[in-house]
Amino acid sequence: MFSPYVAEKIGWYVYALRNPLDGRVFYIGKGKGNRVFQHAQDAIVATDGELGAKLDLIRSIHAGGHDVEAFILRHGLSSEKLAYEVEAAVIDAYRLVDTGQENQYVSLANAVLGHHHSTRGLASADVVTSLYDAPRAPEITEPSLLIKIPGLWTPTMTADEMYRATRFWWKIGERRNLAKYAFSINHGVIRQVYKIDAWRSWTPEEADKDGLRWGFSGQVATEMAVYLNTSVAHLYKKGDANPIRYVNC
Repeated sequence: MFSPYVAEKIGWYVYALRNPLDGRVFYIGKGKGNRVFQHAQDAIVATDGELGAKLDLIRSIHAGGHDVEAFILRHGLSSEKLAYEVEAAVIDAYRLVDTGQENQYVSLANAVLGHHHSTRGLASADVVTSLYDAPRAPEITEPSLLIKIPGLWTPTMTADEMYRATRFWWKIGERRNLAKYAFSINHGVIRQVYKIDAWRSWTPEEADKDGLRWGFSGQVATEMAVYLNTSVAHLYKKGDANPIRYVNC
């Protein structure tokens, strides 16, 4: 534990907890005072119903006669807001370099990925550029659909989430059958392109009084990667609310 003097002087900080048995960092957090040591205490006093991945691991470390290794990554931070930002950046860095566990965010036991991770978190340089100043898209020469998903996209969406957000369910006419590609559009920027294989309508169970809608099945069109993170805002008129736009159809 920090002495009262250190706890007062250290200010806001970001810390890491490491498992001494395998040398892997398993938790990133932020706090002040003796927050960095609180997790070990929580693991001691928690009931079985309160155990999660983090406390479970700490208990197993204690059971082996070891203590959790605690590191302060940055201290003397001026505010909780700044500590949140540093914490989120460190979590994203671990996600980027540690791929030891498939379909998990590295070995971290953090319940969440960090403050503003979905909007200002881990993303490629091209994606970050596109958030502020996306270059104009090359001319689209193939018969295609532009499909707006403005309320759904974030830089951290998985491939499956992106596909589902784009493929269904849409009010769309017969011209859909002319389209070869479907472009996922968020705020005027192309986020993914799919080759359309087939269309199907809602089943009776999926339909509602709003009328018939359609969804496509397909696959990522790798040959169209040149369009990713480029802008098609010039193809829309101001106030155009229709989520579907035809190009060359």
